Amino acid sequence: MAEVVATETTGEPAAPAPPPPPTGDARLVHRGPIQRLLVRPEIGALLGTTAIWFFFWVVAPIFGTAAGTANYLDVAATLGIMAVAVSLLMIGGEFDLSSGAMTGATAMMVILLSRQLGQGGAGIPLSLAVPLSLAFALTIGWFNGTIVDKTGLPSFIVTLGSYFVLIGAKLSFSKMFVGQVTVAGLDRADGFSFWRQVFAASWIRNDHLWESRDTFWTALVIAAGVLVVVGVIELSYQRAPAREASGLIALLVGVALGLAGFFGLLNTDGVGANTAFGLLMGIGILVAVIGWGRWRYDPLRRKGEFQIDAKAGRYTLIGLASIVAAVIIAAVSNSDADYRIGILLSNGFARTVFMLGLGVAGILAVLVAAGKLPVWSPLVGILISAVPSIGFLMTRQAARGVFFVALVVAGLVILVLASNHAATRSASAGLSLELLTAIVLALLAFFIRWESTSQQFRTQLFTVMLLIALALVCSALMGYLYAVRSAPDPAADKLGRRAAIGGIVVLVTATILKMLFSTAGENAATSGVIRYRISILWFILFAIFGTWLLARTQFGNWTFAVGGNKEAARAEGVPAARTKTTLFMLVSGAAWLSGMLIAFRLTSVQADLGNGQEFEFIIAAVVGGNLLTGGYGSAAGGAIGSLIMSMSTQGIPFAGWNSNWRFLFLGVILLLAVAGNNYVRRKAEQSR
Repeated sequence: MAEVVATETTGEPAAPAPPPPPTGDARLVHRGPIQRLLVRPEIGALLGTTAIWFFFWVVAPIFGTAAGTANYLDVAATLGIMAVAVSLLMIGGEFDLSSGAMTGATAMMVILLSRQLGQGGAGIPLSLAVPLSLAFALTIGWFNGTIVDKTGLPSFIVTLGSYFVLIGAKLSFSKMFVGQVTVAGLDRADGFSFWRQVFAASWIRNDHLWESRDTFWTALVIAAGVLVVVGVIELSYQRAPAREASGLIALLVGVALGLAGFFGLLNTDGVGANTAFGLLMGIGILVAVIGWGRWRYDPLRRKGEFQIDAKAGRYTLIGLASIVAAVIIAAVSNSDADYRIGILLSNGFARTVFMLGLGVAGILAVLVAAGKLPVWSPLVGILISAVPSIGFLMTRQAARGVFFVALVVAGLVILVLASNHAATRSASAGLSLELLTAIVLALLAFFIRWESTSQQFRTQLFTVMLLIALALVCSALMGYLYAVRSAPDPAADKLGRRAAIGGIVVLVTATILKMLFSTAGENAATSGVIRYRISILWFILFAIFGTWLLARTQFGNWTFAVGGNKEAARAEGVPAARTKTTLFMLVSGAAWLSGMLIAFRLTSVQADLGNGQEFEFIIAAVVGGNLLTGGYGSAAGGAIGSLIMSMSTQGIPFAGWNSNWRFLFLGVILLLAVAGNNYVRRKAEQSR
């Protein structure tokens, strides 16, 4: 409360003294790791990737295997290379509609240059033809950027002109030199074997056996989890001025128990023994986390009564009711029913429902225009009209899984909201509801293990759900027992970042090793050859390069500047014209790389290769969190967006659906991604 000061002359109370001004720079206000993640433009796409991967992992068992992974990564490779480059150009405030046609043009050019004389080619060895095709691509990129800068025309118009020029050139030159629209014969060119290793080599997983792979993978995953947990805790909690020795003892005891449980799991196969050792490992992890906190962080002495207000109680009941409903639906439904729901609907009834939904949507749209209803109201009618399509698309077994997952996720989210709300009134109440959420999640894991006949649910999903429940318990207890950091701490931030990044690197390394190496048992159970093409490596390297270029170089700063406001950037000394021209050349260079990957893999291309794919590149960039207006986004987001699209296009046939549904799926993903990314960005900006 402000102090009231009496005046010397009148004795009357003066106005309350103003509060002291805030100390320190407001830009240095500490933000926790979650807030820091929300600021990242690609976080929405990353969450979407996880959700889509999990969805197809559930509905299509092959999707989560090494064969399924190789399949969608193969699609994502060339798409991702272009999406990264297009993302950089979009951040710079421009578009390139010729990027798709350029992919086919460079592929066709290298074949025509290297074909033998007398067969419609120039007879140039590939050691010259490959660099010449790159020079051609960079020249087109320079031309696009220069015309945009010199004329002031929108890049949309300029590159649309380049698009039609390239299409016409591909058709005309292919028919002029070889008399048809397909150009072949790259495999007979001089130097083909060398360049094929550069652009079309592959890693056959079946040929690389490693019997100890799973043990090594498990150890790496646990190490990665430990590093990430340490990093997040260091970034979240306030260090104590002095270390508590009892905490170190508890940490060592917890580590010993956890290791005992881990090695016990490795050396036993019985259900009872696995349960006992798994419980021992979980207890060890919990003791280690609490011991680490007691050793390093300021403890809290919380006071206050246990109190759950009406809102938190209502949310808790709704969340529990949703989860109970999900369990009942799963328990009473037939898990073996593989017929489609659509057979329960006659064609006439389906048409009636469809037209009814469209009519409702139209009426609601009119009411929205009149200002009587919220803008989202017509979605109710659209969802009604979608029921027949969903019914004919989805099997009863799939519908059972979708309803179960939707109700469970909704219930858990509501329980988390209830615990967060309760924590604002009573810390003990918030802790209780967080622990309740963890217990419910663990019970759901055991229900799935008991009810499911799928091995991936009984082992993999069961384990993941238990680990998430354990993480919730650790998070709840740490937040209740120790002080959350409210100010920067350079030493803790440095350790936290290094530990978290190290954990992510270890996890990625473990995943790559598991995908690259097989075992004798897997080979015996696998009917086909699992092949990883070098295009995937090119994709990863190009994504790393694009991310580094944007985040760690002066050119990256220039890209953001010219995308946000070109004239203001130029006034500050940024070479705007050179920056944008370089971005156009980067897109053309990426198109050349994609063209080489396709040409040396197929050894023949058609004149229409790449036509129209520029829209897929732009969609992948937008899905990855890049704004169409420029000045905001990330190269990594474009790579993630390409993964989302490739998972969708490959997951649909894996699930046994008609492949034409991929267009509907991509349209929905685009709309949801734009809305979700805008929401996340708005919330992140509010938390700055």
